[in-house]
Amino acid sequence: MSLILFDRPEDGIAVITLNRPEKLNALSTPLLAEFSAALDRAEADPAVRVVILTGVGDKAFAAGADIAEYRGRREKAFMDFQLAGRKINDRLEAFPKPTIAAVNGYALGGGFEIALCCDMIVVSTTARLGLPEGLLGLSPGGGGTQRLIRSLGRHVTAELLLTAWRMKGERAHQLGLAAAIAEPEKLMETALDKARAMLKVAPLALTEMKRLIRIGADAALPTALALEQEVLFRLYVSNDGQEGIEAFLDKRSPNFKGA
Repeated sequence: MSLILFDRPEDGIAVITLNRPEKLNALSTPLLAEFSAALDRAEADPAVRVVILTGVGDKAFAAGADIAEYRGRREKAFMDFQLAGRKINDRLEAFPKPTIAAVNGYALGGGFEIALCCDMIVVSTTARLGLPEGLLGLSPGGGGTQRLIRSLGRHVTAELLLTAWRMKGERAHQLGLAAAIAEPEKLMETALDKARAMLKVAPLALTEMKRLIRIGADAALPTALALEQEVLFRLYVSNDGQEGIEAFLDKRSPNFKGA
C-alpha cells in the first residue's frame, strides 16, 4: 500500500495525502521518501498550481514521527531520519507553488512541523496541534521551534513547548495560525475553496508574493521594502501584469498565461 496518495481533484490543484491510518499517519523513513517523490511530481507538473496536504481519515494529519524508529540509541539512523525530515520541510517551505495544510485531527511533532512549512493552514474543529517532544525527553528537530516562534511569538511558543500543550483547532484559528476552521466533513471543501481562490491570482504574482512572504519576514525592513518594489516592477512589465490591467479596464476576466 502506498504511504502517500496523489490526487488531482480539480484543474490546477493537487492533493497529497499521508496514508498510514493504522499509525495515525506517523512519519517514517519510507513515508518521507514517498512524500519527497510526490513533491517532485507536483513541482514538475505545470498543470499543478496549488498543493493541498492532508492525512487520510479524520483522526490525524500526522501524529508525529514513528517513535519505533528511535529505539535502541542508533545515533546515525536517528540523525539520518532527522536530517531527511528537515530537508523535506525546508523544501516544502521554499516550494515554488502555494501549499495548504488541511489539518484533520492530530498534527503533533513532525506533523505540526510539516503544517508550519505550508503557506496556509486550515483546521478542523477536532484538530489538535502541538510539539510534545519534551514528553519523550527530546526537542523538535524539523524546524518547529523556530517556525512557530516566527508565526506566534515567544510566549505562545513557550507554552506549546514547555507544557507540551495540544492546541485545539479553534485556538489556532483565534491566534491567526489557521486561516479557516471547519467541521471535519467540510475541511477538504474549505481547503479547496482556498485553493480555488489562489487559482484566480496570476501565476507569476502568486509565486512572487509567496517568495516575498517567506524572505521578507526575516529580512531587515529596508531590504524587504526594496525587494517588494523590485518584484512589483518586474510584474508590471510582464505579459500577465499588462493583461491584468487591460482586463480590469475592459471589465472582463483576465487570461493569465504565467509569463
